[in-house]
Amino acid sequence: MNNSDWTARGEAVFAGTYTRFPAAIVRGQGCRLWDADGKEYLDFLSGIAVCSLGHCHPAVTEAICAQAKKLLHVSNLFYTEPQTELAELLIAHSFAERVFFCNSGAEANEAAIKLARIYSSSTGRYEVISLSGSFHGRTLATVAATGQPKFHKGFEPLPSGFIHADFGTPEAIERLVSDKTCAILCEPIQGESGVRPLSEEYLKAIRAICDRHGLLLIFDEVQTGIGRTGTLFAYEQCGVVPDIMTLAKALANGLPVGAMLTRAKVAAAFTPGTHASTFGGNPAAAAAGVAVLKTMLADGFFADLRERSSYFVQRLEGLVERFPQLCAGVRGRGMLLGLVLTEKGITHGPEIVRRMFERGILINFAGMQALRFIPPLTVSREDMDRVVDALTLELAELK
Repeated sequence: MNNSDWTARGEAVFAGTYTRFPAAIVRGQGCRLWDADGKEYLDFLSGIAVCSLGHCHPAVTEAICAQAKKLLHVSNLFYTEPQTELAELLIAHSFAERVFFCNSGAEANEAAIKLARIYSSSTGRYEVISLSGSFHGRTLATVAATGQPKFHKGFEPLPSGFIHADFGTPEAIERLVSDKTCAILCEPIQGESGVRPLSEEYLKAIRAICDRHGLLLIFDEVQTGIGRTGTLFAYEQCGVVPDIMTLAKALANGLPVGAMLTRAKVAAAFTPGTHASTFGGNPAAAAAGVAVLKTMLADGFFADLRERSSYFVQRLEGLVERFPQLCAGVRGRGMLLGLVLTEKGITHGPEIVRRMFERGILINFAGMQALRFIPPLTVSREDMDRVVDALTLELAELK
């Protein structure tokens, strides 16, 4: 079976919700993937910021296999060792005191929204303010919270109680706060909108608005959390601590798991029967999560990551200097980086992604603004050089 065979079989059975590359991926190791034709790819997508320790990381693989031999599932009517250990690790290394496990980022954000509403229910508050350009998931509630109209189209009427503030100024948020507002939801870096960081000053101002009006601050760290920005959580670099934080993507390095973290006082609003997840935090995913966290929390992991991130930023900035008519700047943190394109460059964004794929390098074009790079956190300088060198050739042809 080759790529064409698998593509034909897939087209015959899948709903048309994805624009897929014409490749059937059959194997992965570290920062590399191989398709059914045997072609090798350098993966700077990581399953969209999921495989942050690379494909088939030995510690994660060992943890999954060992757990699969003991217990794959038991309902959340019981305690399990790996789920409890994962929760303890998350709490020990964050602001949080309580954890709720689910299966995805959208579910984690759903849990956060439900918690914010039930926590505030005695006051009659239920509205959530999020930001234009945000992305919070694909369920109806998280689509409603997402500040991008293109994701709303065709799904109206969306659930009520969600308001979007213009990105960039605290005043735009303040104007929308009312006696119905219960929370402000934001991402420390808007990944899907072209890797747009929220500045420390902006986040501090949002925190102040929440404190002034008695609102909960929810950080969506589905993409930025678990090491992606150079610390375990992005909020650690922002000088701002949220009341609720959501995680998923990299938490189990490929197995589906999400988490909502919060303080005990807020978590107390969730009582038996108010929220649940059949598969949330299942033993195999939780065991993988424990392996991920222990690997990342080892001495030197984040320091080395930040050094390699600085190197990658410097190489990308070299492209801005060389191709100013196509490249406008570099933004992001850690290994969540975007090469922002100029108006001229934007017209070539999808073409650049396609041509890099043909060269055996996987990247994507985010928010119709930036080429996004989200490689495994273990990526080498040599692999960064290969990506930049390939981009240099592509941009030179467009110059």
